[in-house]
Amino acid sequence: MKRITDIQQVKLRRRIHDAMQDVDLLKNQLAEIRECCAELEQTMRDIRLNGEQAKSRAIADAKRKQIKRVV
Repeated sequence: MKRITDIQQVKLRRRIHDAMQDVDLLKNQLAEIRECCAELEQTMRDIRLNGEQAKSRAIADAKRKQIKRVV
């Protein structure tokens, strides 16, 4: 097995340290993305609910208008 020199060992440790920092940065970014996705999911639910409520109100209003025409 080939033995590494002290300089190579220092370079390797530095690369490992840099790689670990990159992983930590990516983990933080992923956490932010997950948080944004959760917020977006809630916003989409709210939009869907508001749309359903608006549709129900529109149907009810149309029925009321139709009843008024008959009367």
